[in-house]
Amino acid sequence: MKKLAFVAAMALTFAFAMPANAQFAFGIKGGLNLVNNEVSGLTSMTKEEFFSQDTYKGFFIGPKMEFDIPFAGLGFEVAALYSQRGLIAPTNETIKYNSVLLPVNLRLGFGLGNLLKVFLAAGPEFDFNIGENTQFVSGSREQGIVAYAVNKSALSINVGVGATVLKHVQVGVNYNIPWGSTYEAVSFSRSEIQEIEKEEGPVNSTKTLTEQYEELRTKYNAAHEKANKTVDDITEKVKAGTLQLSLAVLF
Repeated sequence: MKKLAFVAAMALTFAFAMPANAQFAFGIKGGLNLVNNEVSGLTSMTKEEFFSQDTYKGFFIGPKMEFDIPFAGLGFEVAALYSQRGLIAPTNETIKYNSVLLPVNLRLGFGLGNLLKVFLAAGPEFDFNIGENTQFVSGSREQGIVAYAVNKSALSINVGVGATVLKHVQVGVNYNIPWGSTYEAVSFSRSEIQEIEKEEGPVNSTKTLTEQYEELRTKYNAAHEKANKTVDDITEKVKAGTLQLSLAVLF
């Protein structure tokens, strides 16, 4: 996380190193997150064990700042956005995770005076999880247990297009491409739990669901020690690509 924070600081420093004649604009940006949770290369789980549906609707909002170089058509956009994303577990529970997004986009604009300016944008986005929990556990011993671990920080790439109308209203469409996994998941089906308990003894049902999951992890590792297999070998990785529809007001 420290390395990602350092890279984010360097990117912001580069964005602020603009020519003296650059034009600045401040604003508020908000919009809709249309999340597409993608999982590939499944080894121990089916897609249905990950989530009941692979899409999720969330939102984002926060301040932004733009730097445009006159006559060059180039500029930068930086922002600090509070973002909510999530998934729908197989039990139909909604699991939300909140983060702060720091996008740093290079923009190329094509203007029609002050009336309309169309731009293309691309750049890195730094994602820092600010939720109280980075792990969510769903299900039961009778139905099966799935645990999701959200990464504390992540890097992704933005690609988008937008338009500024009358210099003060801006609309945009952006797709956020994850660089690596967004979160990880481990599933213990009902039959797997029964097999583990047969080998290593029953799980304490008086414990919380999270505690039961941690006990299952320990028992799974013990049961598969001779095969040199651990829970890490059945951990699946999920990428949460996000289509963002945005509206901003510039001052």
